[in-house]
Amino acid sequence: MNKRIEVVKEEGKLNILIRAYAVEQKQKMLLLWIVLFSICGGSIFTQFFGDYDAGTKVFFGVYIAFWLFFEFKVIYAYRWRKFGAERIVVEEDGLILIKTIGKRGITQKYKSEEIKNVSFFKNPDGDFVKSMNTSYWNINKYVLCLNLENNQVPFGIDLENKAAKKIMNEINSALK
Repeated sequence: MNKRIEVVKEEGKLNILIRAYAVEQKQKMLLLWIVLFSICGGSIFTQFFGDYDAGTKVFFGVYIAFWLFFEFKVIYAYRWRKFGAERIVVEEDGLILIKTIGKRGITQKYKSEEIKNVSFFKNPDGDFVKSMNTSYWNINKYVLCLNLENNQVPFGIDLENKAAKKIMNEINSALK
């Protein structure tokens, strides 16, 4: 497939590892952005404790809240791109999705009975929202989804269509 994806078939078990998509030049730019954005936020944070009127303090407080949100999002994106991976394990009794950054991760388990199939993820957002969410610092460009009886679980971040189709076929045939 490609160097980001590993597919290992064992007796009664399918293991798929999808490493996070990363471009070294973009990672460097993202790190520079984090450093500069942290300096800006830190300088505004120090001003919060100055002798200002209540309206200015409210402004600083709101600014710091937004700053913290975006700081968290960009640091998460940097860490995901550098250390992130998705692991899909298909066993006789079900499917396990594991999303990790470094040694920490989130595991979701699904029983075979509740899984319909795996298909391409159709994002219901409009074109503007899609274009805003496909930037390098956003980690939500899901390509595949696990169709359950009651809902969908997206996975397969930043996959090319050819690789996604192969993964989809491997999982669907292992589930049968």
